Amino acid sequence: MKIKSLLAALLLALFAAAVHSQVSCDPLDYFYDDLEVWEASGLVNNLPAARPYPLPLVRSILEQVLARGDTTQRRIAQSHFDRFFSRSFTWGYKTELATDTAKQRKEMALALSMDINLKIEELVTASASIDGWAVNKLPAQELRAAAEGSPRDIIEDNAKVGPFWILPSMNSSVAVGTEEYYLNAGLMRGSFGPFRDGVVVGEQSLHSGQYSFAANQELWGFDLSLYSITATDGEADKTFPAKYVTVHNFVWRPVPWFNVSLLESIVYGGRFEPIYLLPVSPFMVSQGLTGFGDNSWLGGVFTLKPFPGLKIDGVLYADDLSFNDIVRLNFDTKWRLAGQIGVQWASPKSGILTLSSLDYTMVTPYTYSHKNGDPMDLSAANYQNYTHYGENFGSALDPNSDRVSLKVRLRPLEGVDVDLLGTLMRHANVNEGMPQKWVYEYLSKEGAYDTSGSILNSSGTIDAGHAYNYSTPLLTQDHVQYVWQTGFDAICRLPVLKTGGYIVFRFGYRFEYLTNPGIDENIYTYAVSVADPDNLTPAEEAALEAAARDQLAAWKDQLGNPVMNNYIRAGFEYHY
Repeated sequence: MKIKSLLAALLLALFAAAVHSQVSCDPLDYFYDDLEVWEASGLVNNLPAARPYPLPLVRSILEQVLARGDTTQRRIAQSHFDRFFSRSFTWGYKTELATDTAKQRKEMALALSMDINLKIEELVTASASIDGWAVNKLPAQELRAAAEGSPRDIIEDNAKVGPFWILPSMNSSVAVGTEEYYLNAGLMRGSFGPFRDGVVVGEQSLHSGQYSFAANQELWGFDLSLYSITATDGEADKTFPAKYVTVHNFVWRPVPWFNVSLLESIVYGGRFEPIYLLPVSPFMVSQGLTGFGDNSWLGGVFTLKPFPGLKIDGVLYADDLSFNDIVRLNFDTKWRLAGQIGVQWASPKSGILTLSSLDYTMVTPYTYSHKNGDPMDLSAANYQNYTHYGENFGSALDPNSDRVSLKVRLRPLEGVDVDLLGTLMRHANVNEGMPQKWVYEYLSKEGAYDTSGSILNSSGTIDAGHAYNYSTPLLTQDHVQYVWQTGFDAICRLPVLKTGGYIVFRFGYRFEYLTNPGIDENIYTYAVSVADPDNLTPAEEAALEAAARDQLAAWKDQLGNPVMNNYIRAGFEYHY
């Protein structure tokens, strides 16, 4: 009880909230917030697709801003330069406190922290953050708005004192090479492409093993990334090792203001397949040598900068397409797609208005939810869906969803940023309104299928084939969940001149209005045993029809009234 009281007193006294590691190996570091501004304004161009970046490339980026930026931009770049390169080791602590006004819940945490940014040899660098956390809520229990991930990379263990888990967190990378050619390997979060919450790899996902090779030239670039992630069973209750995502990306830059790239990825597991590390071997060809048993993706990316300050990005990422229908110009067919398009404006000269961005994200039904092997075996590891530790590894959105996001960043003072945020998300359960042949399948197989409409809800069945294999019912269901979010995030960054350290203050607020809160509950579960699904008796068909009607009605009844949430976060971090 003494330990519990001491921790609680420290947390409340320090008025804490969410903070992130201050190292180049963390894509949540606020260096990447400033990099958004520098890329949009044109100070920095033509960066590799896979983040986070190793120290040599971070140094090169900061040197470009120091050479080309205005007075304010140079001072901000110099503060990052000092933080990363003036000292190899820094020590400090992080504290967190959050609450929601609806249920009056409290989230508290405290971490002792050490950050490392180290040049080992001329071409060898290392970056790491090592935190020891005391938390009263695990990441899945944190007070977060919809589609907002936890910034902490911790996993439940038996170490608990009173209401607090005592858990370690470590992110690290070792890089070999220069800013033009490098191999970067470590345990860290990832982000791939021009969007930080990207449809290829999103920074909201739990950290994973990551190996990235980049070759980056003025006219072209190449990225090859291997992510070692964690598989789960069909209910995300059990975890399994040896699941991998490999991505390779070729970018062409014909003119300074435009680039386009072609990317491929493969999701597989249960083994390690070296053939997927060959840099110029298409995965669609390579997987033929493995029996077409893995899940391949194809995508395209473009970035357009028509004039300084304006940046337009687009990503289209395909899980599964009906090629025969498309070439026949029959577009009412299967489209398993995730896509993003966005525009950013950043003034080339520093001022109060620093950055404005508007983007749209779409994830069609069953995208990311691929199922390997027998779709009835929910206890087996799923090595082909696009999840890591049971959560979305790409976009934070579930299938059959879309989102519009608006952000305006204000900088009233040099060390103070305020992000004003507005988001509208839509999501529907794809099983609502489904033809009876699939509904009967779900009702007649015990413990076989997930019908929640989430990323764990695969389209494959045993007897009735793939659901919606020749159509894409994106948000056409009768009941659609709407999520409106608005709020702000404020950060104040101050150097500690005496020690060469830094202080970070944070404060954030989210208002959320959510309709149909029960949308992700299973619609159909096992109800009727049948002898032969292809030859139903009149009694079996009547029983299935009644069960389908009753279960759908019960699901509609539990959807519930709209919910309003208010989340408040505030925080402090000190490194000396």
